[in-house]
Amino acid sequence: MYSPIHFALIGCGNIATEHATQITRVGKLVAVVDTNLHRAKILGDQYGVPFFETASALYAAVQQLDIVVIATPNGLHAAQAIEAMQAGCHVLVEKPIALLGADILQMQTVSKQTGKQIFSVMQNRFNPPVKLIHELLKQQVLGTIHHVQVNCFWHRSASYYINSWHGTMALDGGTLFTQFSHFIDLLCWFFGKVKTAEAAFKNTDHQGLIEFEDQGSIQLKFESGIKASMDYSVNEPIANKEGSITILSSKGMIKAGGSYLNTFEYEVNDTALSAELQKQKAALPNTLGMPNDYGHYKGSMRNHHQVYDSLLTALRCQTPYYTTVEEAKNTIELINLIYQARKLN
Repeated sequence: MYSPIHFALIGCGNIATEHATQITRVGKLVAVVDTNLHRAKILGDQYGVPFFETASALYAAVQQLDIVVIATPNGLHAAQAIEAMQAGCHVLVEKPIALLGADILQMQTVSKQTGKQIFSVMQNRFNPPVKLIHELLKQQVLGTIHHVQVNCFWHRSASYYINSWHGTMALDGGTLFTQFSHFIDLLCWFFGKVKTAEAAFKNTDHQGLIEFEDQGSIQLKFESGIKASMDYSVNEPIANKEGSITILSSKGMIKAGGSYLNTFEYEVNDTALSAELQKQKAALPNTLGMPNDYGHYKGSMRNHHQVYDSLLTALRCQTPYYTTVEEAKNTIELINLIYQARKLN
């Protein structure tokens, strides 16, 4: 019989409820932290746990603590993860794990020094269509890959950015970090490291609200020679319209589509492959889940339960966690490579 794992949650914003739900499912929530003490009190009272304004107050007051979940603005992740590990805790860090590769290297150094583990959140790897495509690529059954196209057309209104850390360079970092890092992660997971990147950015609908782009176009060439294009924006007027990855190969097309990589489509010229894809598609769940719903906007798919299941088995059974810090670093380094061309047109 395992003893319960004790969690603290730093950050009581939009995603905090999902984390608290999963924490109480697999372990024990013992405290919450937020610089907005009123917000911390609401969540703390809801779960009957103490609430704090700072992480240092948490560590001074709570003795039995195994994992700190960090769900704060992006630019705070690295420093807060390091502080937690130095306080003797493992960390689960919401995406993006940090804004700079150098910050992740420092996190890794502290992890080695303290013996504490770093776990990142990239829950879209659990989307059934995404898992299917990854397996098809692993089996190398698609023939020669000619091109990869990523489309991300989402909605973020002015109210999302007003009086918020969203939209700031220091705490947000950019649209590719906050909205679309999942897609960059999947490109790295599917195809490995990128050799070259070209990009163009614009801010058309959010001028005066954000310090970076609200739309962009990217051209990537992977070390394998595969080329990919990505077009994205947060300028859809009402709701998220598309979040898709399409792979075009010598045997046809496969696509994880919909608004959140939640549908699977294919059109291939190979009879055996077509039959296999038909079988695999029929085996996908009828209901592929729903996105995280924050009221006035929606995020990526709600797969945090699988994140926590993987976390639990990694800690208790020493089985590999579903993603690695090194993979998270590859994603962040690619985003920064893309942003080296950060000149708004």
